[in-house]
Amino acid sequence: MGHRTHAAQLLFVFVVSIFAPTAHAAVYRCGAIYQDVPCADGSTIQAEDSRSPQQQAETARAVHKDAAMAEALHKQRIQQEAQLAQQQQAAHKVQLAQEAEAAKDAKAQAALAAKAEAERQKALKPHRIKTRKTPLPKASAAKAR
Repeated sequence: MGHRTHAAQLLFVFVVSIFAPTAHAAVYRCGAIYQDVPCADGSTIQAEDSRSPQQQAETARAVHKDAAMAEALHKQRIQQEAQLAQQQQAAHKVQLAQEAEAAKDAKAQAALAAKAEAERQKALKPHRIKTRKTPLPKASAAKAR
């Protein structure tokens, strides 16, 4: 918005200066500053516009053309910035989704590793030999049959 305002102000100043009746107000040079108020050690400067009306009109058209181009470039830059912001937001969403998927995969891998470790630990435990509570029949009783 600042560029548009600045371009409009420049256009206004040039148009007013071109089409305003030429009042021969004195201009004073006070060091590096030019003003319409006299100052100590200031010098009077001739500030009449010596251009023809055609030259003044050409200047006004050029100023208008430059202001229109500045406005078009400003709009283009705003559109490009908005498009870039959308692209960055989309890329950020993709990145977040990838990170979430990677975290999900890591969690699943950790669960599989924990399960495999539990099974390995179970396999390493010594097995107890179970004893029978009822005695085996004696060998002599088995032969009698």
